[in-house]
Amino acid sequence: MATAAPVQAPMVSRAMVSEQTAGTIRYVFRRIGTTVLTIAISSAILVILWSLAIQVLHANPFIAKTPVDVFNYLFVDAPKSKTTAAENRELISGLLWVTLFHALIGFIFGVGSSIVISVAFTLIRPIEFMFMPIAMLLRVVPLLAMAPVIFLIFGNGLVTAAFIGGIVVFFPLLVNLTLGFRSVSAQSVDLVRVYGGSRWTIMRKVAIPTALPYFFASMRIAVPGAITGAMLYEWLFTYEGLGAAITTAKSQSLYNEIWAIVVVITVTSILLYTIATFIETAVLAKWGPNAGKSTGR
Repeated sequence: MATAAPVQAPMVSRAMVSEQTAGTIRYVFRRIGTTVLTIAISSAILVILWSLAIQVLHANPFIAKTPVDVFNYLFVDAPKSKTTAAENRELISGLLWVTLFHALIGFIFGVGSSIVISVAFTLIRPIEFMFMPIAMLLRVVPLLAMAPVIFLIFGNGLVTAAFIGGIVVFFPLLVNLTLGFRSVSAQSVDLVRVYGGSRWTIMRKVAIPTALPYFFASMRIAVPGAITGAMLYEWLFTYEGLGAAITTAKSQSLYNEIWAIVVVITVTSILLYTIATFIETAVLAKWGPNAGKSTGR
């Protein structure tokens, strides 16, 4: 009997870990399936409303294009068209990669700066009292009015793209991350301090895991926001990417191209948003503060 207990304990422990892992996997796949189904239904409803709106409003067919028109532009060769569907897809895909590159620069700049500043706000409270009102004041200024000032300071280049895209990403993340870091329970802080932990230890061991839901909630906003900032930069200051292509197509009355660009950038934003949601689901199910409760449902 004395030797039986040490053998049974690891078996029970392994069974519990296996059950928790299985519960986490089920939770992740359930959330992913729900997200995909929701997006599919929403997309179908949007396409139906788009078609009905054009018919009900009796919009000019030369300007207003239906989902069928966009599909034909991208996948069907028209006899009277000067370009083939393959050429149209190649054009828009090339412009899309340029826009995604600009969006990536703004996204990295915005996320990185917001994380650094929110950590500084949390660890050194006087910094937050000094600079948070300034940050909020800058947030009130419309980006369209701020962009020319950024252009005058930094010129036309990747730095300007980083600032314009980063501003869109920066403020939601800064506010939510700071709020998440402030949401640490007093009991957790006291426990770390009892064992001699510093403020940085509290940040690493407690505050960062607690802020994960706030972080990912902001990331879902930041991903499409970075694309919006990139297109604004291209529309105002460059001849590259989808933002500039819309202006060029409008001047040449290429409305099929304009609508195709809108559809492609919308689908891309939804796809990136969905990927961010999948990552959030997997991370929070594994390490989030409510992971145990979530997987137990």
